[in-house]
Amino acid sequence: MHKRWALAFLLAACGDNRTEPTPAEQPDAAMPVGATCDEANLVATLRALPHVTNVLEEDCGQYVEGDVRCFGIAFEQPVQHATPGARFEQRLFLMHRGCDRPTLVADWGYSNDSFFDDELAVLYRANALWVEHRFQGTSLPAEADWDWTALTIKNGAADMHEIVSAFRTHYGEHFVSTGASKGGITATYHHYLYPDDLDGAIPYVAPASRSPIDSAYQTYLSTNYPPCAQQLRDAQVAALGTRRGMMIQRLATIAPDYENLMLEAMTASFDWSFWQYYGVGYCSYVPTASSTDDAFFNFFYQFSGFGEVAAPVGGNNDELSWGALYYEWLTEQGFALQLGAHVRPLVTEPYTLMTMEDNFHEMFPDVTLPAYDGAITHAVRTWTRERAEDLLLIYGQYDPWSGGAMDAPERPTSARFFVPNATHGAQLLKLGATERVAALAHATRLFGVEPMLPMQHVARAAGANRDAILSAKERGQRAQIVKRRFRR
Repeated sequence: MHKRWALAFLLAACGDNRTEPTPAEQPDAAMPVGATCDEANLVATLRALPHVTNVLEEDCGQYVEGDVRCFGIAFEQPVQHATPGARFEQRLFLMHRGCDRPTLVADWGYSNDSFFDDELAVLYRANALWVEHRFQGTSLPAEADWDWTALTIKNGAADMHEIVSAFRTHYGEHFVSTGASKGGITATYHHYLYPDDLDGAIPYVAPASRSPIDSAYQTYLSTNYPPCAQQLRDAQVAALGTRRGMMIQRLATIAPDYENLMLEAMTASFDWSFWQYYGVGYCSYVPTASSTDDAFFNFFYQFSGFGEVAAPVGGNNDELSWGALYYEWLTEQGFALQLGAHVRPLVTEPYTLMTMEDNFHEMFPDVTLPAYDGAITHAVRTWTRERAEDLLLIYGQYDPWSGGAMDAPERPTSARFFVPNATHGAQLLKLGATERVAALAHATRLFGVEPMLPMQHVARAAGANRDAILSAKERGQRAQIVKRRFRR
């Protein structure tokens, strides 16, 4: 079994500033005249692009399909776009399929260290340009230039604007953005603030949270009830209640002196991670009151993937990257309340009860967090519903993050679809037949070329690989925070 897990941390909700901003002023984007892409001189033409400081052709690895050339690219960005001064190099990953092909671009919202396809790149045989998010992984400013206040929605969108503007001079065909989860809402922010950059955007599972810690996600979980949901919640309650002694006894041999904390980290938000990463296909594994202690314990231990917390995690950059994500969520983007009311009275560990803000201040005690301002996300929600053009939203029916789904767009050039039974790994090609045809019609118009329908099975596999890669990245960064707790 391919194990997936998410160890969610417990957070507290606050209010929301409702001042509505407007999209960035920009000249109309026209198709560049005489795009410079040259199959015989790709390295040279890429190096000549604005703000590109280095290009290195690399092996594509196992997750890229077909005849593709892959390039690692360093792209110089201002730390603060409004007041350029200090700069940093942002890491890009280009999978080139042809000068005459459309281009798919995504800032996935996190760090990145590999080339990989997704279903859209394969289906439309598109060039794929992946962007490592600012202040993540190796896309970091020098220590002296680190500026927490540069972690804004507008700066992230401006990063994408600079990249798209540069690569529009290289590739002359359609440009479409995508992204999943944090990358999905990042694509949406960019399309809202710079609507003329692209021919369209196809965000996946993009949550638009309404407050720093949004309780509406729990409402969604409670009203959009998946099969076996009550059975799973009953098991959680038993793990922290009637079977707590048994669970702690077994965990004492794994994490001596930390068994109670380990139990709560494994189980408190387990329902959230189960529906995010596993879903209805795994309902048969959920224990019942008649399950043996061995079966009961092994279910939580295996499906939480808690043993992976002991795996090596990188050094200071990983903690800085995770802190940067916290900062973005706490100051503008918001996050989800992941602890359900059914288990909250059973949670006792102070570390388990720490809020996201508590975690941030523990990691960075000298950093002042500004007050939360949800104005842009609120404006994006309104824009998506009433004015968004060329926006195709894909969500998963049973993904808990769909509690932050944006409303269905009213404009005919935009649409929203929920993939039946899907988790956070929802894919367009897994829609029902009628909706899949409708979604593909939108996507085909945005890409400007017909999809390669015989490649659907390969595209589905690419989508699954992309989901696994991004999920592993998120889980690895969360493990860093859990490990810190056990070291104290």
